[in-house]
Amino acid sequence: MDIRDKHCLYQIKQKFGGSVKIKSDINYLRYRLHHKKGLLELINSINGFIRNPTRLIQLKQICDKYGLNLLYAEALTYNNGWLAGMIDADGSIYLNLQSDQVFISIGQKNKLLLDPLVPLYGGSIYMQKQTEAFKWVVYRKKEILALLEYFRHAPLRSAKKNRVFLISKYFLLKDLKAHLAAPNSILGKEWKLFLKNWESYSG
Repeated sequence: MDIRDKHCLYQIKQKFGGSVKIKSDINYLRYRLHHKKGLLELINSINGFIRNPTRLIQLKQICDKYGLNLLYAEALTYNNGWLAGMIDADGSIYLNLQSDQVFISIGQKNKLLLDPLVPLYGGSIYMQKQTEAFKWVVYRKKEILALLEYFRHAPLRSAKKNRVFLISKYFLLKDLKAHLAAPNSILGKEWKLFLKNWESYSG
């Protein structure tokens, strides 16, 4: 994970043990778990919640190794924390200043993983020809605000949570037309501070 998400990995380390090390050449962190007790606890924690077919096959191999039964995930429901986990792992929260819109998205090679999100959370799915992948995107204000309510009971764990905290501030400043205010005005300074916090993933 990105180095800014170290808090997320240290939460996992605190629960299951293991180690977190930085890969200085790419500024990323890697979590590793070797001891059997922690591995079994981790397997039992995720068994029954994996939806990615590739990861499911890998989990099956691990379950076979330790004599465990593989459990399959139930149909996705609105309050399930899976969406939050996917955004932490494969999602983006970004701001387009030209269109004045907030976007929340998830990219995946397998479209079937994204299909259940549309009836539950809204948004649309687009094909990305350059990467031969698919992207689920939410940008309508009503749907973004609904997702903020979802994140209240299924909070993000990565640094992206700080952008979630800033979305309400963005809508407030936009309504006040702070983005159009003179740079040295009170609103202009508030807008500048907001953009600084957004870019640095600061709450």
